[in-house]
Amino acid sequence: MFIKCPTCGSLNVRRSSIRPPEASAPRLRSPYRCRDCGERFLVISRRAMYFVAMGAIATLAGALAWNVVGVPEEPRRGSEREALVAESVADTIKRAERDDAAAEYKLAHMYATGTGVEGNKRDAQTWLERAARHGSTEAQYELGNALREGSGVVQDYELAARWLELAAVKGNPDAQYALGQMYHSGMGVPADNAKAYMWFNLAAARDVPGASVQRDALLRALTPAQVLEAQADARRLSQAPAKRSDLAP
Repeated sequence: MFIKCPTCGSLNVRRSSIRPPEASAPRLRSPYRCRDCGERFLVISRRAMYFVAMGAIATLAGALAWNVVGVPEEPRRGSEREALVAESVADTIKRAERDDAAAEYKLAHMYATGTGVEGNKRDAQTWLERAARHGSTEAQYELGNALREGSGVVQDYELAARWLELAAVKGNPDAQYALGQMYHSGMGVPADNAKAYMWFNLAAARDVPGASVQRDALLRALTPAQVLEAQADARRLSQAPAKRSDLAP
């Protein structure tokens, strides 16, 4: 007989102690606790299943014998799940305040979506910038792209290109594609089809949609020597990724 947690679906459960109010009631349900999420729930006991099976058809009896579903216990005061979420939020904030780039990036998204904290776009932007300054390539790309599009911040092509390049040289494929577009159009950087080809080539190697099309379209604008040089630059960059840098624009 397999017993699974009704909250998280885990089979990693154990018998739980019987509480005083349950001791005086008919033993038709047995208490269990999930080792993974901590949920305490009640399961129909074998005795109760026997009486049900006596009055049920064979197929129903078989289903009850092999698929036991836990019955959620009444909501607990203070909800242990909410406590776990609060603990996780507190830990993220603590690590972010210690300049942990991954925690800063996570906190930025928590404020942006209102997950675990009250949504606040200004705080989201602040933590995203901190994460970018402390080396998060995801934050550097998102900040650079926001500056490029003027989404939530004042549009600034030059600053966008600098943030995107920090992420691109460390291998972020979306930043590589965005930087290729900027070099192709000359937005925030001098127009340079050879560099655009190189960045599109790197992004295409990571299967970024549209990158290979943009790369191949530039072949008509480059000499064979320029293509070979751009390919060599892309190869060197892909084989020797830049070391982590905390230097911000």
